[in-house]
Amino acid sequence: MPTRLPPLATLQAFEAAVRHQSYTRAAKELALTHGAISHHITTLEERLGVKLFEREKNRMVPTEQGRLLVAQVRQALGMLERSFAHVGVTEHVTLNVSVLPSLATRWLVPRLSRFIARHPQIDLFLDVRAAIADLAAGDADAAIRFGPGGWPEVQQVWLMGDASFPVCAPGYRDGLLPPTPQQLADCTLLRNPWLPWEPWLHAAGLDFREPVRGPSFTDSSVMLDAAAAGLGIALARRSLAEGELQRGRLVRLFELSVPDPYSHYFVWRADHPKLAAIFALRDWLLEETRGS
Repeated sequence: MPTRLPPLATLQAFEAAVRHQSYTRAAKELALTHGAISHHITTLEERLGVKLFEREKNRMVPTEQGRLLVAQVRQALGMLERSFAHVGVTEHVTLNVSVLPSLATRWLVPRLSRFIARHPQIDLFLDVRAAIADLAAGDADAAIRFGPGGWPEVQQVWLMGDASFPVCAPGYRDGLLPPTPQQLADCTLLRNPWLPWEPWLHAAGLDFREPVRGPSFTDSSVMLDAAAAGLGIALARRSLAEGELQRGRLVRLFELSVPDPYSHYFVWRADHPKLAAIFALRDWLLEETRGS
């Protein structure tokens, strides 16, 4: 029998667009492109034969039909969420989660006790590696990825953006820390090929080139340990450095920070048999990142 029920992804796109009154912000939340959100809305309008949004300056304002529909959509989505959140969570389950080594060490592990206390029936197996796990092939049940978003064949939700700034040990150079960005020319700049200095140097108005000498690290967490040991000044992502800054092992040198073009996303397969546990982890991660 033919059905007029739209795809779940279309309903999610519509609900997010109404809530944000912006296709751009809805796309960011759902890790889609602006064009994908627009396509979902157009498809829904054509299916229903009504107009759901009107443009008002920089906002996409729902029409009366859109406001009536979103109330029903939210009720239906809420019922689905509650159903999946309930089924199977009371039983023991192991969840294999792929995560980058630096994020696991610096951000995730220090918070995990809160998740374990809330969900003692879920055992997390952290698959810590730099390579992207192939969820479609069953490499992992879910993943926390750092990238542009928009990965095919998976569901994804935006967790948090990031920004970078220089940090060092409080005792670096016997505590004679550079007072201005210009003084970085006299310092050892620690290097990471995945986090180049040039964007921050350019934002600071400096004509320095990317350093070619000095210690270099492929792992951001190890580089932060090197900075804490006094080897030099590191360009650090906020998500990775916040713990060391709070403990005083590292200090931030300047107020200037440069937004990262990539973000952190939680990713999973829509047809995964462990959706209840995946949703529990997703919701907890969203709570943690909103508080970051």
